[in-house]
Amino acid sequence: MSANQALLMVLESAEKERDEAMAQLEARRKACDAARQQAQSLTDWRKEYQQRWQNQFRQSGGMEIVRCYNDFMQRLADAVTEQDNRLAQAEQMLERSRLELIERERKVAAVSKLIDKRILEAQARMNRQDQKAMDEMASRAARVSTALSGGVNPLAGSVI
Repeated sequence: MSANQALLMVLESAEKERDEAMAQLEARRKACDAARQQAQSLTDWRKEYQQRWQNQFRQSGGMEIVRCYNDFMQRLADAVTEQDNRLAQAEQMLERSRLELIERERKVAAVSKLIDKRILEAQARMNRQDQKAMDEMASRAARVSTALSGGVNPLAGSVI
């Protein structure tokens, strides 16, 4: 296996890892958005519930109803806090995925750049070899031309 083939395999692997990281980032972005939406829904619902019951308490309300309301509001506050924690975790995972994707993209770019460099080096080598061959042919042609014009057989090395 040539060095270029090995680099192409490394590039293919790096691109696959990058694509997987991109898919993971998208999945985590969706999970984060869902957690954010759930947290917002709970917060909104809690505000609506508080407003509705505060209006009810102004009209009438016994101690038992107030106690049930307070217990329920505490459980709802706990649910909001728990969802906020889930959202924070989802955001952390999203950030880790984003950083992982950046690292994978850097690897793909580095391998691609190395391949490009190797290709340019090979082309430069070929160009130098071609130039050398052309220079040698021109030098031979000049010697033959000089020898023929002077009456010398360039192949025999003697005068005709």
